[in-house]
Amino acid sequence: MSDATPAVDESVLAIVRTGMKTIKVAGHHDRVYKEECCYSFDTPESPEGLFVNLTTLQGFGAQYVGLDHERTSNVLYLHELWHRVPVEEPSATAAASGPASTPRLEQLVMAMGGPKFTLGKRHSLVLMPGRQVVQLPCPDLPERVIQAINAVIAHDSATQQDAEAVWEEERKVSKYAGGLVQLHTGRKVSPHPKDWTCDESGLAENLWLNLHTGFIGSGRANWDGSGGNGSALRHFEATGKQHPLAVKLGTITPSGGDVFSYAEDENDMVTDPDLAQHLSHWGINMMQMEKTEKTMAELQLDLNISYEFNKITEGGGKLQPLEGPGLIGLVNLGSSCYMNSVLQVLCCLPEVQSRYVDSAGTIFSSAPQDLATDLPTQLAKVAVALSTGRTGHTAPAAPAAAAAPATAAAGAEGMEVDLEAPPALPDDERVKAIRPQAFKSLVGQGHSEFSSMRQQDAAEYFTHLVDKVARSEHAHSERLGLGCAPTSSAFKFEVEDRTQCLESGRVSYRHSESTLLMLNIPLDAATNQAEVALYKDREAKRRCLLAADADVYISATATAPHVPNSITTIQADSGGSPLDNDDASGTVTDVIIEDAGEGETAAAAAAAPAEGQHPVPSGGGAAQGLLSVPSSARDVVIADVDEEPVVASVPLEACLAMFAGAEVVDDYRSAALGGRKGSATKRSRFSTFPPYLVLQMQRYFQDQDWTYKKLEVLIEVPDILDLTALRSSGPEPGELLQPDDVSATASAQSATAPSTALSAAAAAAAITPDPALVESLVELGFGENLCKRAAIATKNGSLEESATWVLTHMEDPGVDDPLPAPKSSSVAAAPESLPDAEKVQMLTSMGFSDLHATGALKACGDNIERAADWLFSHMDDLDSAVAKVMSTSASPSAAAPAAAAGSGSNGAATGSGSKRGAYVDGSGRYELVSFVSHMGSNLGCGHYVCHIKKDGRWVIFNDEKVAVSEKPPREYGYLYMFKRIPESTA
Repeated sequence: MSDATPAVDESVLAIVRTGMKTIKVAGHHDRVYKEECCYSFDTPESPEGLFVNLTTLQGFGAQYVGLDHERTSNVLYLHELWHRVPVEEPSATAAASGPASTPRLEQLVMAMGGPKFTLGKRHSLVLMPGRQVVQLPCPDLPERVIQAINAVIAHDSATQQDAEAVWEEERKVSKYAGGLVQLHTGRKVSPHPKDWTCDESGLAENLWLNLHTGFIGSGRANWDGSGGNGSALRHFEATGKQHPLAVKLGTITPSGGDVFSYAEDENDMVTDPDLAQHLSHWGINMMQMEKTEKTMAELQLDLNISYEFNKITEGGGKLQPLEGPGLIGLVNLGSSCYMNSVLQVLCCLPEVQSRYVDSAGTIFSSAPQDLATDLPTQLAKVAVALSTGRTGHTAPAAPAAAAAPATAAAGAEGMEVDLEAPPALPDDERVKAIRPQAFKSLVGQGHSEFSSMRQQDAAEYFTHLVDKVARSEHAHSERLGLGCAPTSSAFKFEVEDRTQCLESGRVSYRHSESTLLMLNIPLDAATNQAEVALYKDREAKRRCLLAADADVYISATATAPHVPNSITTIQADSGGSPLDNDDASGTVTDVIIEDAGEGETAAAAAAAPAEGQHPVPSGGGAAQGLLSVPSSARDVVIADVDEEPVVASVPLEACLAMFAGAEVVDDYRSAALGGRKGSATKRSRFSTFPPYLVLQMQRYFQDQDWTYKKLEVLIEVPDILDLTALRSSGPEPGELLQPDDVSATASAQSATAPSTALSAAAAAAAITPDPALVESLVELGFGENLCKRAAIATKNGSLEESATWVLTHMEDPGVDDPLPAPKSSSVAAAPESLPDAEKVQMLTSMGFSDLHATGALKACGDNIERAADWLFSHMDDLDSAVAKVMSTSASPSAAAPAAAAGSGSNGAATGSGSKRGAYVDGSGRYELVSFVSHMGSNLGCGHYVCHIKKDGRWVIFNDEKVAVSEKPPREYGYLYMFKRIPESTA
């Protein structure tokens, strides 16, 4: 630090006093974004550092601090500028002197082969908009400003808190905490950390206070040998295992501390609800304690960051690394490769770049105050970094040859050296990759799996993310200027299921929507079935050879692959004499194993085997001799040979054919047969083709032991995929439809009708509730009117089906009101006044229920754009607003004005009512543009990578590693993305 701080000009202090009126002193529960820009990935280590708003406690890079000042009118910013200070490696003499000579963190970093540096930190106060700088520390500043600055510097960053939160397991309350017996030893523990030492060894780190006995012991050693000697555990065992609870001294704060239970039935981190009381027994006032050591969650996070994740390459070859715009990696945050792969695939799409990269300035300037919870901002932040290559860091300049490394105590002039700073990313990763921690936290918020550090299903995450983005775009449609289709429409398509009753011949059509197509893999369609069968046979024979302690299996019979019933052990003598094999599959007498010797014999063994000879390995697996067999031999299997596995290879077209093929449906309730069960055939076709078709291969199955396992199979994926033949044509001329489909087809509506009181009234005109079914439902405890509606909705189906409907709709407003009496012909036409089903479906795809969508369309005269705005404006009281609309819309006179209000000059509604208005339909010809692969036995473990076709070449994205893909392993794909070929070029 500098010895003297220059005096601050009075005019600058006047600006400070004016700006300090809004600043905030960060408290324990505040979130301080001091390690990463809220709009970019700039950090304090970026060339121009980071500026922390002392009012909102949000950090911004130099590029965006002006924008934040315009948005918030804040004047005072804490400028953080960090530089890496090389640490001189300890000499042999220093190393021999033990841990005391070198800080523990430095020893750990060096032992791991990690970056050998600490962080030199420079802080200053910056006044906006003039960017006047006040060097810190500065005693001339008002006390409140100094407090605010010191609070930010001392506070844990929100980025770090988010990373730690996912490691914080839900800790159970220890059963030993209640009624805890504490001994009266007269001991009082000092509140000063410098006074704490292990009662057994004298160590001063990783100390745990036994809440029962007052013993202070060292914790157990970490994986690398550091951290403690285990005296706390030994004390528990030495006292008869009667005192299990201990608290880590350096983690005690007013909000709690790390408590561990050594009890065998807990043996885990636990919660002590009465920790303050138990600490006071030993003289510790928890409300006055400050954290001086890392919590167990922080330590676990550090170990995770230092862990070197599996680096997957293609065939073990050295790949050509890539970097720059569009070639930025994503750092693995701990089993986050599933998210990284999906993000890379999505963010390279022109539709995403157009919306979130080109319009990033508008998104940032219109963002709400809490930037961390705004999905458009966070998605734009990631998309801009990946697209432009701006990671917030530049490659470090090569150090001068004569420059000597600085010591940890020196640092740069005017900087404070932080010896406890966690190891940062290596230089190449900081420059070529970004760390999307804020994005992961936001998207996973509220989701039990995606908010955790466990490995997840990339396909499930894809649908979750697309749905979350759709909801966000709906909520911010005006801000985002969404005059076009939402991002989710790039993946949405409709599938038509045609079901034909085998008894009546009547046909039913049903439509469903999805953003990806799951395909089963028919192993019986493998193109190499014979090769796979032969390989499995050889492997079975090798297992038998090993079990019999035999070396070779030889068969003279040219039969189908089989496993011999028994194998006689074949042993070779040193002289190479003939050996007999009395195997049940045939008798061979001319078998000789020629041992490789020295000189000419060894040279002969190294030569290529002649016809009828097979190399015989030994111990190490290298060929040690040749096995000569008679020309009559048809099957030769050598035990100790590592053969490359032969895996079934199935064409993608076969998987699609299985999807589109007919299947028999049992227990089908045919409306033409009065709801009686029977058999039917069902087949599926595409009603629409999306701009991007995502295929999920069902490589994983549930075994008989209920565990999920991987299907070992290769998929033959073409570059061009033509699905034109799989487009549906709808009902064919002369085709007899099921009774419930006749009215739907006549009114040009889809088979899915909204669950409203009005639709129930229309159905009641055609279907009478089955009294026996209603009575059975009432006996289950449901209201009679609700049960009648369930009977109508399920067309008097089974009790289970009706009960399911009740449980699904029992919270709908008015669902238990009396059913309207049968109406005259004027009311019988009510179904035709229902909102267009396709518009209802478009609104439900944004996250609203059928009832909400129907009410909004009725309130807005069937205008879908106005209906979306109406829903958003009534979010606080949506249920009551919809109920009010539905209660008044039954009157034709009430509905007429609304319809008129939503009509154009010609009286027609402005919203599209065409069947495919909700989809971006087009050609069925596609080109493969990316795929995601998974390595692992099941989706709960392993690793994901993705391959993306960029500028005519394939690129592999393996977390932070980006390289040219020499041999893209498309046959191992789990998710495939195909881009529609424009019809002009199709």
